[in-house]
Amino acid sequence: MNDLKERLESLADAPAPAPAVDVAAAVARARRIRRRRRAAALAVAAGVVAGAAGIAVVPPSSGDRPSAVAGPSRFPSPLVEKAAFGWLPPGYARTRVGQDAQRGTVFTVSAGRAPGSTSIELTVGPPGVAPGVPLLPGGRKGHLTRADPVNGRPAYWSIAPGGPGSDQVPAEFRWEYRPKSWAILSVNDRAVADPATVQRVAAGVTFGGDRPAAFPVRVTGLPDGLRSTRTSVAAPAEVMISLAVPGRDGELVISVSPSRPDGGRSGHPNTTLDGHPAFDTRLPHPGPKIGRVPPSRSQILTVYGVRGFDVDLMATGEPLRRLQAGGGLTGLYRRTTPLGADPARWTTEPLR
Repeated sequence: MNDLKERLESLADAPAPAPAVDVAAAVARARRIRRRRRAAALAVAAGVVAGAAGIAVVPPSSGDRPSAVAGPSRFPSPLVEKAAFGWLPPGYARTRVGQDAQRGTVFTVSAGRAPGSTSIELTVGPPGVAPGVPLLPGGRKGHLTRADPVNGRPAYWSIAPGGPGSDQVPAEFRWEYRPKSWAILSVNDRAVADPATVQRVAAGVTFGGDRPAAFPVRVTGLPDGLRSTRTSVAAPAEVMISLAVPGRDGELVISVSPSRPDGGRSGHPNTTLDGHPAFDTRLPHPGPKIGRVPPSRSQILTVYGVRGFDVDLMATGEPLRRLQAGGGLTGLYRRTTPLGADPARWTTEPLR
């Protein structure tokens, strides 16, 4: 999760009404470069895919607030797994899955040697859309170099190992895994950015899945009209879901992450909520202030140590207005239930 200070400063720099704020944006420079390249390559993506499945319920722990009763889901799954890694280099495991539905559905799955690592990242765009050729890091013109086929299908290097651009992104590879359907593999670990390893990772990827991802949180009582726009689930049990009202201003971002073992916090609590330390931008706090964004149009609420998790809610514009009938962000927090660190107890229907 980003530090609370960074999110407040993002709001402070934004003119009212507040635009979308990416709570889960990466802070590493290399990852930002890869994401800009991915966005450029898939800028013409179009189409939306969604699905849903069953649910697992975790009983409340002693001394904590009770879970809301689970009923039928009113929202489709915000994240459907479109692809999966097969072979990965020794020591690597899947670390993150994500979906961006702002300009068509773009699915990503990442792998690394430790939680939080995205050293290998696979991006799958909408079918029927060939990814463009983005500029190389530094603004130089990019080009494609033909590579050995992957499972008999055409493949290209957009950044070949040791070639132009590889000083910042060690390798970037794309292949047409079926007619008019493309995938991009970005490798940011030089130790595994050799052609044979990249080709082997690509050859092991499976496509066409429609399994909803499992989430370590359940949220009930969301206002009608919200649609998920960006979603991610990361190891060991970290989640971010961004929702918006189509055609209206603002967004709602729901983030849940394990509390730090040392009891540290991303911000300075200025209140308590149901016995938990909390930070609320609508109460006096040392800053930074939200600045030009009026309090009626924006709010951040972070509650620490809820069943071993920190619950982080941010709302601006229309989603914040619609939440008021249900108690605002405080009411939403009380309808947000962390489900623990055991994936066997997670749910594929996180929004209700």
